[in-house]
Amino acid sequence: MSGISIGIDVGGTHTDLIAIKGDRAVRAKALTTHDDYSEGIFVALEAAATEFELSVDDLLSEHAQTFVNGNTIVTNAVTELKGARVGVLVTAGFADIPRFGRGNRSNEFDDQLQVNLPQIVPKECIVEITERIDRDGNIVVPLQRSQVEQAVKRLIAQGVDSIAVCFLWCTRNDAHEREAEQIIRDIAPKTFVTCSISAASVFREYERWMTAILNCYIQPPVNSFVTRVSEGLRKRGYTKAVEFFNGLGGVLGAEEVRKLPILLYSSGPAGGAIGAAALARRYGIDNLLCGDMGGTSFDTTLIHHEKPIVAQRCRIGSFDTAISLLDIISIGAGGGSLVGLDSRGVPKIGPQSAGSMPGPVCYGKGGTIPTMTDCMVTLGFLRPDNYLGGKHTLDIDAARAALVAYVGDAMGWDAEQSSAGAYSLAVANMANALRGVSIRRGYDPRKCTFVAYGGALPMFAAAICRALNITEMIVPNHSSAFSAYGLLEADYIRRKSVTIGWTVEDRDKLGGMINTRDALEREVSEEIEHAGFSRDDIQLLHGADFRYAGQLNEMYMDLGVDDILKEGSGGMRENFDAAYEEEFGPETAWRDSNLMLINYVVTGIAVRDKPHIEPVEVHRQSADSALTGTRPVFLPDARERVDTPIYDSEKMGPGAWFEGPGIIEVRDTTIYVPRDAIVERDGYMNFRLKL
Repeated sequence: MSGISIGIDVGGTHTDLIAIKGDRAVRAKALTTHDDYSEGIFVALEAAATEFELSVDDLLSEHAQTFVNGNTIVTNAVTELKGARVGVLVTAGFADIPRFGRGNRSNEFDDQLQVNLPQIVPKECIVEITERIDRDGNIVVPLQRSQVEQAVKRLIAQGVDSIAVCFLWCTRNDAHEREAEQIIRDIAPKTFVTCSISAASVFREYERWMTAILNCYIQPPVNSFVTRVSEGLRKRGYTKAVEFFNGLGGVLGAEEVRKLPILLYSSGPAGGAIGAAALARRYGIDNLLCGDMGGTSFDTTLIHHEKPIVAQRCRIGSFDTAISLLDIISIGAGGGSLVGLDSRGVPKIGPQSAGSMPGPVCYGKGGTIPTMTDCMVTLGFLRPDNYLGGKHTLDIDAARAALVAYVGDAMGWDAEQSSAGAYSLAVANMANALRGVSIRRGYDPRKCTFVAYGGALPMFAAAICRALNITEMIVPNHSSAFSAYGLLEADYIRRKSVTIGWTVEDRDKLGGMINTRDALEREVSEEIEHAGFSRDDIQLLHGADFRYAGQLNEMYMDLGVDDILKEGSGGMRENFDAAYEEEFGPETAWRDSNLMLINYVVTGIAVRDKPHIEPVEVHRQSADSALTGTRPVFLPDARERVDTPIYDSEKMGPGAWFEGPGIIEVRDTTIYVPRDAIVERDGYMNFRLKL
């Protein structure tokens, strides 16, 4: 990589940057600027340019060859329910589907957590259109242009910013949705419009419609962000393509993001997953559990056979959708997560966060409610005068007072006990999230290596591992900016699917299947070529959602390009039976039932240049030379303050090791090594722990 590749992850609290040139990596961190997310990006770029002894303009105009951004724009808009005013055109008789979904009750056993589905579209903004296409794609009731025109004018008068077109059975015949879309563009050209068939070309009306509605809902903040970042980069001399990361683990161009901004959901956590997958390939580790704890959330996923797992029909916030994303579980457990008591007087952490402003109480920027960062400085894990390499001085007295006021007084605890209780609760919550992506998916966490990254997680990771009996852990060298690093490990990805409903034993419909496969291949290839890649650079992967006849839900399985051509159900049947039993247990396959291919999927991948990292020579030695002294740390497992050795990461070369307890201070993170654990820095400068 002759130039400098830049990855920037905009999180809820911090904006993290990593810039790589050859074997040199520079990382920078800025507070996320929620009023204008692009401001934090350019602050981080300024810091990185200084490290390279360049101006930002010189960095971007002369040296930068790649710029990839992952962000929480969509996640924040959906979580906070701050989006556009959306209008919906819907098939007559089905206006309540977007409002009721699959039912008002969520899957919660605790009534305190039971809430109704948020109403992001006002009832008066849902307009029924008298049209109908049947399940075979036949037009039963034609679309009337005059009715659509009247509906659009009515919605515009009500102040909608965007319109979603949601008609029945458009997956069989999209003529009515396309016609309505064109009418909207004719009479309201400045109004953003999304057809449900464009957002998701698979069956299940609610999920497909909600994907289109959410795409309209979050378009204004995403469009504004993309415009500000693109224009800001151009103004500073960057002339190459501005790329954005999607939740499927690949990059997209700005044009595609403007059309389908919903694809950016969970793009930040997906960056970490792709980085972890690259790490798994580098080490040859088959199964990795990975976790990212930053300022706002904890995100976790599983890397299986060196690849992240893709989840189908993902939930976005409270809404079921039809899009596919990396299988990531997120909970409100970050350094900025608020610590307090719920309405029943039970201690809780998050999901609300202090964010970058006002931030934790110890920041001294107006925060009054304690956070996990306040807990960690109270316990002694964080040195008040060395936070983020000494850029900030933390007010430990203010943190202690807030913890007693919000937790300790009610529970009869002092500041240390309140902090230790919050630490234990955070560990339990994160361990449960890890169980969600491992045990509940049929994987044994004890057979996995845990990769811990993010600015906050290395303080908690060893305790999480011991809660799950995980014995091996890796903290990457660039832990605090690892999600940003993962953006640079990604390829250009486009994924298309279409509903078929083919019983694989029925060979009479094979011709239609072949036509569908070929059409998807052409569509995916053309979109990637339009992004600037040649056809020779494109790799096409095939797969499908299968289920046994009589089942309600599908399971995805990879396919070879010619698997559907094999005589009878052949390898598809055998492979699916085996995959089904791997997922759900021995003897669970329905071997007497027909096998149905519901959705056919084609994924196109164009390989991009990636960082090339070579290990350095390792000389195993004691880390005594990195020891800077000791300080009293209230260790949650010991429930008392212990004089704990402190190590400087800059002085721990490859091969340096020590046995815990100990704390390794990195410029932008802190690693806790518990008693009886051994840590060693390896040839990639990552920290390997045996627990």
